[in-house]
Amino acid sequence: HADKLLALTESGFPYEVTGELGTVGPCTFGGRLTTAMTAHPKEDPVTGELLFFGYSAVAPHLTYHRLSAAGELVESRRIAVPAGTMMHDFAITENHVIWLDLPVVFDLRLAGGGMPMRWDDTYGARLGLMRRDGTGDVRWFDIDPCYIFHVANAHEDTTGRIVLEAVRYSRTAFDTMWQAMGGHVANPVADTGWVLGETQGGQVHRWLLDPATGTVSEQALDDRGVEMPTVNDNLTGRYSRYLYTVTEHAILKYDTVTGTATPYGTGHGTSPGEAVFVPAHDNGDDEDAGYLLSMVSHGTTHGSELLVLNAQDMTRTATVHMPHRVPAGVHGSWIPDPQR
Repeated sequence: HADKLLALTESGFPYEVTGELGTVGPCTFGGRLTTAMTAHPKEDPVTGELLFFGYSAVAPHLTYHRLSAAGELVESRRIAVPAGTMMHDFAITENHVIWLDLPVVFDLRLAGGGMPMRWDDTYGARLGLMRRDGTGDVRWFDIDPCYIFHVANAHEDTTGRIVLEAVRYSRTAFDTMWQAMGGHVANPVADTGWVLGETQGGQVHRWLLDPATGTVSEQALDDRGVEMPTVNDNLTGRYSRYLYTVTEHAILKYDTVTGTATPYGTGHGTSPGEAVFVPAHDNGDDEDAGYLLSMVSHGTTHGSELLVLNAQDMTRTATVHMPHRVPAGVHGSWIPDPQR
């Protein structure tokens, strides 16, 4: 953003790196950033602003930040929430920010035994709708208890409702995944051994928030276990028809109009990584005219490959075999080379 290449983690400041991945150092935007920075900021494709937040186990629990297109930190705003929760992601629309205040809370008593977070049935679950222009308070919409690691996209429909699409975890699915990641589970309701598959993992869901009536509705778009949802980033916060996810041994393309999902199988024993959309130079008005880049792991002994798919018909365009194994699950952004 603004000619800076930033490596992100939600537990601290961003780190600026060079194009050759050399470390420059922590970036605080001229000393103005005083909280951690989320690993999932959102760049508005129209204004060029970068919106992000920081969350913490201690007050302030949630702080909203806005960078100008030029990279200046122009706004920081504290958001009132009852406690510190693991807010891994959020969503934006043209005029709003959507907060995910969900029941995975900090418990510092667990700090010596791994990740100090746990599911708390008493916390509740809600989505917060905040205007980006700074007017009004955050409006909260109570939803069924769940957890969301990653958002696909959000937009405002023609009736003024807010549409949010994300991967939703039930308590059972979260417990199983959290145990597999080494997290603490109090009174577990599921067995260990979580994998992405037909019945395990999170499912793509859609929430409709109606500011006029103060109501929210929810529906599942698919029952397959998936993760790492992505869209064409040029449509972040705007209507997008297609979204892409990964599941066990496959990459899925969802058409949210027809309700269909087109898979590309990567083979038994593989772990496809986040499928990042790269638009073609001549994509015109076709949202899915471009390519999907996914780092596919073949286990601990067979290396990794960069898979390039045609996003329109989900066929393989190219495969780049990597000289070293890339750990499964790594995800982020593909940055254009300014020298090409």
